[in-house]
Amino acid sequence: MRFLFLTLLVFSTATSFGQTKTYSGTWTKILSTYQFDFDLVLNVDESNQVEGHFVWELVEYDKYNTLSIDYYENKVGMTGTEYVKGSYDPATQEYVLEGYKKDDPNVIIGLDVYQLKVDEEGNIGGNTSANGTWFGRINGQPKPLDPL
Repeated sequence: MRFLFLTLLVFSTATSFGQTKTYSGTWTKILSTYQFDFDLVLNVDESNQVEGHFVWELVEYDKYNTLSIDYYENKVGMTGTEYVKGSYDPATQEYVLEGYKKDDPNVIIGLDVYQLKVDEEGNIGGNTSANGTWFGRINGQPKPLDPL
């Protein structure tokens, strides 16, 4: 009986620590027509530290910016991965994340800073630094984990 209790205690403790959350959605930038779609995976450990990654896909470049048109016009549909670290506050359901590395062979993404909140329906949203302007906007929905 003691072994069973200890085993159950260890198992329940181990499963309560750490969570993986997945989202899909869109990033846009105010005053532009930029749009990137994303899939996001976030792993939260027992001390609420977060590591994860975005897989970005360029959907639309800024049609009002000549540099954007020249650079991105032929890159629509291309993808890149941004790796993020940060923290999660379970009381406020807020993530603060910062990109630290990327796999981006097509050079379509930059590293960003994110202030995101999970709402009562489980959706994620918030602002991104967008090169210091804070005009970036994330809107996403929970996505089921892929089976192993």
